[in-house]
Amino acid sequence: MTTFDTRSFYTRGDSFSAGDSRAHVERALLNFGATDVRFSQRGHINAIAFRACGRQFRIVISLPQPDGSPAVRSDVAEVHSREVTAKAQELNARRFWHAFALSTDAKLAAVAAGVATFESEFLAHVVLPGNRTVIEELEPVIASAYRSGQRPSISNAAAPGAD
Repeated sequence: MTTFDTRSFYTRGDSFSAGDSRAHVERALLNFGATDVRFSQRGHINAIAFRACGRQFRIVISLPQPDGSPAVRSDVAEVHSREVTAKAQELNARRFWHAFALSTDAKLAAVAAGVATFESEFLAHVVLPGNRTVIEELEPVIASAYRSGQRPSISNAAAPGAD
């Protein structure tokens, strides 16, 4: 594993384009030993998939959407409104991707320092047989447990250490 240093990346969240932040995440994962790093996007939903530590990972993230459009009175106002909205969306995307890059850096730094394992930092995003992630499988189980006040029954759970 390589030494992890991203100090040059820590700056204002809107200083980097969304593409620069995505490229930073890709480089950080590749430098840490991940392979097959891929990004995809459909509307405001983005995903990053990669392989590491003998597992597949998929992180699905939703870019924040602006809170509606302002009222429009004329064609000129409509054009200006669209420009303002586009600029606001770009700024939100820059900040969002920068925050995501920083959170990825923090996870990888914790692993590099021995504070956590790669698996524990990215556990929610492990892709299980059937192409669902751990979080997709467990969210409804956890929600149900909180609603019922009962300890969840997680079938197929292996005993600790049984790999």
